[in-house]
Amino acid sequence: MTEQAMQQADLQEEDLLGGLNDAERGFALELAVAKSARPEPPTLSLTREDDRLVIGYGGADVDASILRLHSVTGLKHHGAVTFLLQQLIKLYDVDTSGLDATRLNRALAMLDELAPKTGAEAMLAAQMVAIHETAMNCMARATLSGQTFEGRELNLKFSTKLTRAYAQHLATLEKSRRGGQQKVTVEHVHVHDGGQAIVGNVDTTT
Repeated sequence: MTEQAMQQADLQEEDLLGGLNDAERGFALELAVAKSARPEPPTLSLTREDDRLVIGYGGADVDASILRLHSVTGLKHHGAVTFLLQQLIKLYDVDTSGLDATRLNRALAMLDELAPKTGAEAMLAAQMVAIHETAMNCMARATLSGQTFEGRELNLKFSTKLTRAYAQHLATLEKSRRGGQQKVTVEHVHVHDGGQAIVGNVDTTT
């Protein structure tokens, strides 16, 4: 980048951030760096031709959109990307009437936030998006005006099970990213005469 281009970029940044306080400015810069590290998810459209569901790319360059889908899902093979998309579409019960890709695009955005890097992580992340969506729907139904006691209890029961499943998925995802390594925290170490250290519970019976 030339010196003139850098000066123009600095001026543009100053105009954009000029009305922010220091904390807001710092966060805005961190957000810009984070967003520049990964391509934005593509905006998809859904149409039906005869008995086929056609996924469109909103007028954007098709190659760039496909590349973005690979980035969002962390998958290498396009067939795997298509398979995962089909599963996300089924999650929202897309039928022949009133096709709307809005929720699919939101699901892709959430998937991008989880930033899967492998096939296993992509499947876990997609399941986490589905679990979260379903759990929130159950919570919403539980708080509907006029909801019966039984209906409220049933929906809260389901949402509790789903949030537990989400926590298990999250733990599995984090373990996968650590490479299966477990972190052990030692809280108390007792050192006795002679230089012997006792960690944790020790059975001293003979």
